[in-house]
Amino acid sequence: MTATEAHLQRLGLARNPFPPATTGTGFVDDLSLPDRWETELRQLIQQLAESDGDKALLIEGGYGAGKTFILNWIQAKVLPRYRVKPYFFENPGVAFYDLANRLMRQVGRYEVAKALWEMLYRPNDSGTIQQSLFPLEFGQWLATLDNRARRNEAIRTLSRAMQKQQLATDEEILNKLSRLIVETGERPYFEYRDFVPRSSRSLVAEREEPGYFQALVRILGRILDASGIAFLLDEFEDVALARRLNRNQSAAYIATMRRLLDTAQREDFWVILSTTPEGFARTSELDESLTQRFSCSYRIPELSEDEAYGIVARRLGSARLDNGEGLMPFSEDALSGLLETSRSSPRRLIKIMWYAIGLATESEQDAPLPAELVKDAEARLYPERREA
Repeated sequence: MTATEAHLQRLGLARNPFPPATTGTGFVDDLSLPDRWETELRQLIQQLAESDGDKALLIEGGYGAGKTFILNWIQAKVLPRYRVKPYFFENPGVAFYDLANRLMRQVGRYEVAKALWEMLYRPNDSGTIQQSLFPLEFGQWLATLDNRARRNEAIRTLSRAMQKQQLATDEEILNKLSRLIVETGERPYFEYRDFVPRSSRSLVAEREEPGYFQALVRILGRILDASGIAFLLDEFEDVALARRLNRNQSAAYIATMRRLLDTAQREDFWVILSTTPEGFARTSELDESLTQRFSCSYRIPELSEDEAYGIVARRLGSARLDNGEGLMPFSEDALSGLLETSRSSPRRLIKIMWYAIGLATESEQDAPLPAELVKDAEARLYPERREA
């Protein structure tokens, strides 16, 4: 046992429950929000679920306001209740194929191809030739495609089956999706170039991206037996702000967003996007009509004193070795000396508490740890704020 671990145990903690990174949620057993946030967000998501329009939700807040934590909470605690399968994307690219690439690589080519094949070749009452192929395992079936003629025949058979099940209607899209299955024996994993239009190996139907994407969403919903598919797009402001987009990139960025929202109208598909106010304003400058489609939005409020106390108490509770309550091993007034800018920001608050535990360990202070220690941690991390 290290000296740090020994001192944490003396403080009654199994670990430091506050992540040191400046972004992300870190590990916490209790993925919960302040009651005020949770109530308002659940109402908005219920509203989305009952809506016939765009299933699009905007989470807006400054850096460190809690956007990533909210998306994680929605993914883990809310969407499963609606039988909606979530896919999380951090700082997605500007073009459609960036999202298609990330989506399908999350799912896995072999897994998608196998599940889709099984769905298409499922025995039915029609007595079709597909029924005789079903006793084969997917890998065995792939092994039968040992020449071009058999592969081409399989592509035609799969295309007809997908069209019959209304997964797509465009011949080029049906062909690409069938190739995704048939060529899995040779290439069981997705590569980036699989989703770049005009590449000789591309699995994306060029100039048919909206229909192709719609087919992918429909397929995922069917093979997962989900009532819907959701994209949670985190740090979307990095696309609009951090990059100096040229004209073509701006057009691709807007087209991707529009395609996502168009799909959300036609399919059981949700778009939940987090951004800063500056990022949303920049997107509005590029296309105001696009941002107006996010009629359902949540502006993250600053933490109240009680909410800040609750966040710290829950994280300490997840790491505490005994049955202590409140802010132990800190004193109950440990947050009283913080500036409002620190106390009201989840990211700053958590980082200050992480640093305070580090200071206590370094100096071997015993519990209860005083408010002065927390104030000292704040001054060291954000000295310009104390001087102001």
